Amino acid sequence: MFTVNHIAISVSDIDKSVEFYKKFGFKELKNWNAEDNSIRIRMLKLNDVVLEIFCYKQYNKLPEEAKSVETDLPVLGTKHFALGVENIIKAKEFILNKHICEKVEIKRGRLGKPYFFIEDIDGILVEIIEND
Repeated sequence: MFTVNHIAISVSDIDKSVEFYKKFGFKELKNWNAEDNSIRIRMLKLNDVVLEIFCYKQYNKLPEEAKSVETDLPVLGTKHFALGVENIIKAKEFILNKHICEKVEIKRGRLGKPYFFIEDIDGILVEIIEND
């Protein structure tokens, strides 16, 4: 009956964020801008996942506690989203070769799956995790 419809994030620069997520294969699906440019919205799609990106002219910065998995997970609320990959080593090479981040540390999760985290341009955590 239910499926996940989309993931929503808020960013400081919509154009830079769209370019960042396009590196992973997301394609622009829809866009909307308020007449006064107070808010811009883009919907991107990767396979069956839709990422809705909001960009408010007046925004609040990401809280410091949300910039680290260790400090963010104990706080109630939505935490991050994950992109699944077939091979975590190839994903690490992709991230480093595309200069998306400078350092990647693959870890094995408590549930046994290899993963690593990166940050988008606003510090939003994105998990890269090996599919089953």
